Amino acid sequence: MAVLALSCGSLGFSQNVSQKSLWTNSTVPSTIEATDTGSVTLGMQFYADVPGSVIAVRFYKGPHNTGSHVGTLWSGTGSKLAEVTFSGETASGWQQANFSTPVNITANIPYVISYFAPQGYYAVNQAYSWPTVNSVPLHVSNSSAGVYAYGGSASFPKNVWKSSNYWVDLVFVPTGSPVPPTQTTSNTYWPNSAVPSLASVSNDSSSVTLGMQFYADVAGSVTGVRFYKGAQNTGTHVGTLWSGTGSKLAEVTFSGETASGWQQANFSTPVSITANSPYVISYLAPQGRYAVDQAYSWSSQNAAPLHASNS
Repeated sequence: MAVLALSCGSLGFSQNVSQKSLWTNSTVPSTIEATDTGSVTLGMQFYADVPGSVIAVRFYKGPHNTGSHVGTLWSGTGSKLAEVTFSGETASGWQQANFSTPVNITANIPYVISYFAPQGYYAVNQAYSWPTVNSVPLHVSNSSAGVYAYGGSASFPKNVWKSSNYWVDLVFVPTGSPVPPTQTTSNTYWPNSAVPSLASVSNDSSSVTLGMQFYADVAGSVTGVRFYKGAQNTGTHVGTLWSGTGSKLAEVTFSGETASGWQQANFSTPVSITANSPYVISYLAPQGRYAVDQAYSWSSQNAAPLHASNS
């Protein structure tokens, strides 16, 4: 089936120079997975020199750290301030989930950011050099900032063990920042003026899912799926976003289609994706008759920060 004229939906990217975290996505723990399989909440104590907002929780994930992860922001005394369930995770690497509403925090007051690992297998560094961890105005609290709490659900972590770092992080925006918390730009691979060389293949009427492999240079969100429709490509079309390993991340049924041309359906909630990780965007053509260009020049197809994966 070679190549199809399919575009991934608009991707909104948060690129904010004022956002602060303690580690970058290129940072890798020395132990990606502990052998502990207990259900546990893992966290980090921190404070900020200036008032601002915590907008997200981050953690480093190994491939066996599975299950539903829940991120939480706590006061230093254990009051829950915000909670979010992670979605659209990659198999491993840094994961991020944004709180539904940014949470204001006070300068020079301790807080705890955490995530719940229901299957254990968390990332860890023992005897971590905490005094060297700073990203002004963010700082860690105490000489052993890593904390944990065992239990069947997310709970306030306050136990410490051998100055361990469990690789939990946050995204912080100082109050009064000249850059808004989110700056979103939309990207697609092909404009609406692009037309496939073959709008409806005539010799294949089989029900088929058609897709494209892609990645982005920066973290962002996939908001929808687009495909080029020929007049004979009828029936109910369903768009899906997949991880590179085949996990379904989001699905939407197309409605209000035109007879032909580019069609777009937006997911009910934008799906966060990680920079430089492979994903697949697809749609179901129940009657076949899909658009296609064979021997397509993929190497020349880029719409930075979006890129097609593989040749």
